[in-house]
Amino acid sequence: MKIKYEVASEFQELESWIRELPLNFAHSGNTIFKSRNEVKTFVLGDYTLNVKAFKIPNLINRFVYVYLRRSKAARSYRYARKFFALGIATPAAVGFVECLKNGLLKESFYISVHYKYEFTLREVLNYKVADHDAILAQWVRFTYEKLHQNNIFHLDYSPGNTLICRKDNGCEFQIVDLNRMSFGPISFERGLFNFRQLDTDRQTLELLAAEYASLWQKDAGKAMKMLIEFDQQNKASRHRKGKFKKMIRSIFRFGSF
Repeated sequence: MKIKYEVASEFQELESWIRELPLNFAHSGNTIFKSRNEVKTFVLGDYTLNVKAFKIPNLINRFVYVYLRRSKAARSYRYARKFFALGIATPAAVGFVECLKNGLLKESFYISVHYKYEFTLREVLNYKVADHDAILAQWVRFTYEKLHQNNIFHLDYSPGNTLICRKDNGCEFQIVDLNRMSFGPISFERGLFNFRQLDTDRQTLELLAAEYASLWQKDAGKAMKMLIEFDQQNKASRHRKGKFKKMIRSIFRFGSF
């Protein structure tokens, strides 16, 4: 198996550990999340690191991620470095590793510095954190100034992908899950569309839309109507996908008899 890796210049002392990561990941570290992908923490001297092990892709993507586009691990690393250069907060990128077998991608890992956050945007949207409205207003401004004004559109801008920590001068927002991004000028309408995945109540959607409209000096009522429509479209799409997956599972269960 061939190992490819890259390590940020400021973390070169971790190179040998990163190179050996594919051999050691399964039987070391502390799992903090496991679903389609797995995230573990590792303590190495003064460093606490997060390592995200991506699910082995399907056969087509095992080819694509080697010859046609970068792997999710490589994209996470490069986009995090881009964020750092632009002054956008995200856990510091340490490196990535790719394992190739017979010329195809097998395992891949993204390594970053562990960020100790207090809560995510999900807890704010679910009214589990005080100052709900004030935090959301700060987050909308952060999204506008740091992402959209830098022509960055996060394609997976779901509530769990914003980590939050309170500071003396307000909240610090750190963005994670960076492997799906698009870059280019962002219009007012497209910017509002970026909030479609929040799955929250109408009152909160109206607050977000009004805050975003004020930054663009646009009509708040129009913004509210647009964002509510985007939200409904997203929920309908998720419902259709859920029904389709359920139907496919039923077909396979039926076919197993």
